[in-house]
Amino acid sequence: MDPQEQAALDGAITGAVVGTYTAAWAVFAQGAGGGRSSALPWMAAGPILGGLVGAGTFYLIAERWPGLWTTQPSAQNASRPSLLNPSWSNYDLVRPVAGQFDIQLENMFGFVGPGGESLVRVREFAVNGSGLHFSYLGIDTALMPTVDVRYWFDSVNAIHFRFRYTDIGGTSVLVRPAFYNGALMAPGPIHTDPSEWYFFGLYYERRLNPLIGYLFQKYEDILPSFLRGWDIRGRLGLEYNYIYFTFDHGHAPVVPNFPGGAETAEDFYHQSMPLPTIGMEAIRWIGKHFIVWSSVEGNWINRWNSLRNEGGTIWASQNGIEAHLRLYYVNYDWLGPFKPMAGFFVYRYSQLEDSPQDGNYLRWIAYGPEIGMMVNF
Repeated sequence: MDPQEQAALDGAITGAVVGTYTAAWAVFAQGAGGGRSSALPWMAAGPILGGLVGAGTFYLIAERWPGLWTTQPSAQNASRPSLLNPSWSNYDLVRPVAGQFDIQLENMFGFVGPGGESLVRVREFAVNGSGLHFSYLGIDTALMPTVDVRYWFDSVNAIHFRFRYTDIGGTSVLVRPAFYNGALMAPGPIHTDPSEWYFFGLYYERRLNPLIGYLFQKYEDILPSFLRGWDIRGRLGLEYNYIYFTFDHGHAPVVPNFPGGAETAEDFYHQSMPLPTIGMEAIRWIGKHFIVWSSVEGNWINRWNSLRNEGGTIWASQNGIEAHLRLYYVNYDWLGPFKPMAGFFVYRYSQLEDSPQDGNYLRWIAYGPEIGMMVNF
């Protein structure tokens, strides 16, 4: 793909994402279109106009400065270790090739915290929910098994899919009655079931080294050695959280004859919105057998019309941030394409739903080690 074609593709994707987010903000947060059916032209126009403007703008930039989209030699290309097995080493985590798959299985072992920052609160009509801190509910740790699949169309562009399950069950004793979803839970033992909490992500990824190399190659020789040789990547996509938060499978002991009801479950997934997400990654060889990988991503929406109705329009606010620092071990002679991984992560997510009937809030913070296995082929 020549520089102008690559620039047009990058511009079309970037513009479509920006246009989609802008149109969604106008429709869901500002009421553009005035209704579900009349808002469809706005939602269609956003990615189309954004993609056209982005493709044209980036194409003109590439014509003026073609070096921005021309692959530049990088430090890791020059200093990359000599590997004895050429077949598996062709599929490189740092320097991917066209048609390459990167598949990772991992588990994140999270400590919930800090303090009372993680909590759930569920209102039903005028019955305000109690702020139930995870530590009070006996939820001190979490397991987050995750699958990542990445496919490289060429050495620069990739599509990335992620699936994650979050297990945050716990057991505790309520020392006083607590309101949840209109019910008044009675004091005594309570079980926070392993929640139905699933996470889906779909992203477009782009290696940014051609751009970075063009802009900063003349400064690379004066940089400290630890700042050289990084492969930098950008990520744009959508994430969706499916959360069903229950106590004792929705039938926890309640105070008899309380008029608010008896159900102790809340389906957060009914109001959850797909979240526009942006992220960055930096990857680098360290010596002959190790690769360090750092990444950060985040998303945010504030008071968007969820297009659902419970006693009135449900307004959704959601945001999250996730960061990882990982170390991969590479030994093609012993392990072939498999690369064991160990690392550390920080994760924060919050979701607020507000309508005349519902006022539901969930905030969760976790941090801890992670281990996994990457295979490239």
